[in-house]
Amino acid sequence: MLPQVDLKGFLHHVEHVRRLKNRGAELRTSGDLTGAVNHFKWALALNPRCTTCLKDWAEILLSQKNFVEAEKKIRNALELLEGQDSDALFTLGLILSEQGKDDESIAVYKKSVELNGEDAELCYNLGIKLGEQGDTKGELAMYKKTVSIDGNFGGAYINMGTILASSGDLASAEVMFLKAIQCSEEVRTKGMFNLSLLLQQKANNLATSGNLEEAKAAIIEASKLLDDAKPLIDARIALGGSNSEDAMYASQFKPMRVQCHRVLGQVMAGMGDMVSCEQEFRIASEKFPDIPGIWAALSRVLEIQGKMDEAQVCKAKFEALQNLM
Repeated sequence: MLPQVDLKGFLHHVEHVRRLKNRGAELRTSGDLTGAVNHFKWALALNPRCTTCLKDWAEILLSQKNFVEAEKKIRNALELLEGQDSDALFTLGLILSEQGKDDESIAVYKKSVELNGEDAELCYNLGIKLGEQGDTKGELAMYKKTVSIDGNFGGAYINMGTILASSGDLASAEVMFLKAIQCSEEVRTKGMFNLSLLLQQKANNLATSGNLEEAKAAIIEASKLLDDAKPLIDARIALGGSNSEDAMYASQFKPMRVQCHRVLGQVMAGMGDMVSCEQEFRIASEKFPDIPGIWAALSRVLEIQGKMDEAQVCKAKFEALQNLM
């Protein structure tokens, strides 16, 4: 005779684990990580095979930078899942990456892609890891796959643009940065800064080849992108919603904007329009009066036009700033 199973008690046990797991997930979402972990612990005490609890707990440990314990939890979950869970593999890839275990991380990401090749963030992260290993071709392929899955994944466009610009393909890079500008505001400002830098290089190339009209158009557009991006990034920083990348781009504004003034002034001079050249350097001196090179350039332009008294004043400012450096 087969032993009787207490079905009612079993179902009650399963339901209790489910409620603990769900409540833990709710607490995690609300920011109560301690409460969430306690609920996952209670659920696992009743059912040590609750893989969702293990995965969620591992992600909390990852956020707390407790990588060793996070790795233990996610590997436990993967063992129960026979290594066939793409999300768990993705989390393990992140944990390994944080510990500098790049080769293991890449292997795990690749296995996760095999199981679920439609995860944009997964493909993006694998692209980053491949790039760090020097596999530019593989990196670019993963970014292309990322945007084929999610056409608004701005970070992939930024990285593709950077790779293409580095290889000298400015035209294709420009397309990528323009696509990035159409994405979220955070990515938009990054795209604007990167596109401005590309257009500065383009303007220099055009000026060197003698195409001053197109060089002028390129550097004017580069200047406008910077001027439009700065209030956006300043607002995020003021509201406390910025990150380290925002601070980095904000710090780049001044030297990039000064360079735009210099290039446009030089292009105007090359076109023989000394009045516009003088105006450009005057604007630059008003916006950035602490940059010695601007006063030196303005002094030279004034000399060429025979405005010797003003030129001497600018030269004196240049020398005074140089002495402070």
